Amino acid sequence: MFENIKQKEAACMANISDRIKMLRTSAGLTQEEFGNIFGIVKSTVSLYESGKSCPNDQMKLKICNYFNVPLDFLIGISNVAEYQSEDFNKAILSDGSCHSALLDLMEIRHITMDDIVMATGLEKEVLEYWCVNEVPSVRQLILVADCLNTSVDYLLGRTDQFNLPSGEDKDVLSYYSQLRKIDKRWAVGQMIDILKKYESENESSVAADDQRKVVGK
Repeated sequence: MFENIKQKEAACMANISDRIKMLRTSAGLTQEEFGNIFGIVKSTVSLYESGKSCPNDQMKLKICNYFNVPLDFLIGISNVAEYQSEDFNKAILSDGSCHSALLDLMEIRHITMDDIVMATGLEKEVLEYWCVNEVPSVRQLILVADCLNTSVDYLLGRTDQFNLPSGEDKDVLSYYSQLRKIDKRWAVGQMIDILKKYESENESSVAADDQRKVVGK
């Protein structure tokens, strides 16, 4: 398991350059304009996009917050560029919000500190310190998120969805994120109509059952 997590970590971090370029170009920004937004020079943006340099953890969060995308998307864990819920706290890595999510999910998953240490290779003292004050690096978050079967964004308090979506859910979210805003509204309307149909069919079924019970008496 440890080797698989390490391989996943390396693959995820290698995707950052492509994701940064995609976010920049999708927004119609030049490298210089992108740099001005985040207080960095054009050459630094070029290094990010060529994979010759990687933004630090604070910069990763700033990019995610500006473009309103999950950190999981930026680092390549997920291909879904939108949050499942709009009710999230845009946490910055210095706010110490990680420890609460970590402890809560450990309890839900029935996983101990020793289990995480065994799976990730991180020192127990490091994990214990997270629960008091220190905030982990993105690299460490990837390891722990994989162990707890959750997203990096949940551990950071950026989303309240701790369960990872199923394969079908990922497909739906991925397709939805590619739609234009007007088409997203249409798609949501279609889903609401389908749910109303399910509700109506269920009510009809319950009414029919009740009628049969009355006749049976």
